Amino acid sequence: MTIADIFAQSALPRLETEIFVSFLLQKNREFLLTHPETPINKATHKKFLILSRKRQDNWPVAYLTGQKEFYGLKFKVTPAVLVPRPETEMMVEEIIDIVKKDKQQHVTSTIVDIGTGSGAIIIAVVSELKKLKNDIFKNSEFKASDISAPALKVAKQNAIKHKLSSKIKFYRGNLLQAFKFKQNQLNKKHLIIAANLPYLTSTQINKSPGINHEPRLALDGSKQGFKYYRELFKQLKELNLNEVKISLICEIDPSQNISGQKIAKLYFPTANIISKKDLRKKYRFLVISI
Repeated sequence: MTIADIFAQSALPRLETEIFVSFLLQKNREFLLTHPETPINKATHKKFLILSRKRQDNWPVAYLTGQKEFYGLKFKVTPAVLVPRPETEMMVEEIIDIVKKDKQQHVTSTIVDIGTGSGAIIIAVVSELKKLKNDIFKNSEFKASDISAPALKVAKQNAIKHKLSSKIKFYRGNLLQAFKFKQNQLNKKHLIIAANLPYLTSTQINKSPGINHEPRLALDGSKQGFKYYRELFKQLKELNLNEVKISLICEIDPSQNISGQKIAKLYFPTANIISKKDLRKKYRFLVISI
């Protein structure tokens, strides 16, 4: 059995076969292409067949390899967390743009990631700001929360992996309640909230076998998909942070664009709300400036 034989016999798409063989051999794609005659022992072949069967049963590739790339960084992922999606990378870019504008206006930022899961969003943001090598990184605060203890464990491991554990504070709790914010803590600061909360409807989940193995807690936004965003808006309003500049970036399903804006307006009548599209030109984010 050789690499070439694996590719010839695999029931998986070529790319997925490459990912699994690279993972098992700890070799890059270039090696696979240039060394097709490399022998594959029985133990490795058996492991490949196990991965192949699980993948055909709709297990995410990231769970089977234990990692996923997001914003150019590799993250540990387990079935305790949602697999980071490419479209979410635009949320990272939006946050960085906001922070850079704060720098120009001499405003410091407190950035919080609600429902952090693997920690991909907050870690990617901090990693990018660190590269700027200026006061933005030093003066900004970074916090993240999740209600799931197993998810927080993964997020903390990823922060350690990327040498950012001393910069990001993690909290367990229900949305904003985890942080116990007070007005005087945020005076003269810009509170930037990243929220990639469960937004799929129960019907959407039941019709999507490809996500059956991901944690339902991280996907299911109840009947209309906006249960947790309503709760987040309610918590934020009840904090009465009237003197604090707030930006809230929410990832949504494209079908929720109009209804999401209307719901946000119910809680924040004077807010400026902008819808932004993802790389597929579908509405994916609400940017709410309060």
